[in-house]
Amino acid sequence: MILVHIEEELSRLEHERERIAVLLRESSEALTRLLLQLEAGEGTNKTEAGKLLGDLRYWLRASHETEAQIANVRRKQKGIAGDWALDLDRARHEIGCRMARLRRCCGAGEVS
Repeated sequence: MILVHIEEELSRLEHERERIAVLLRESSEALTRLLLQLEAGEGTNKTEAGKLLGDLRYWLRASHETEAQIANVRRKQKGIAGDWALDLDRARHEIGCRMARLRRCCGAGEVS
């Protein structure tokens, strides 16, 4: 079993996301050129157009999957399991407030 540190995994996914973003930009530019050719009335190769649209679909799907993986890694970093997480800072604050109310209510620190 190979253990992967969560920061390394996040770094790898961020790099993959950047690479996909570049490929999507390039595909988008190619699609724009193709649309300009169509508007100008120039003949276009349907095979090329179909391949370009297929590439766009593939990279968009890969982008969504990578974003989901990044979100999962970030959830793990924050200690979120499933739909629930324990916010320890907020819990600490709430407990402090309740303790302060108890001290005031019960007269803590007063000499009897």
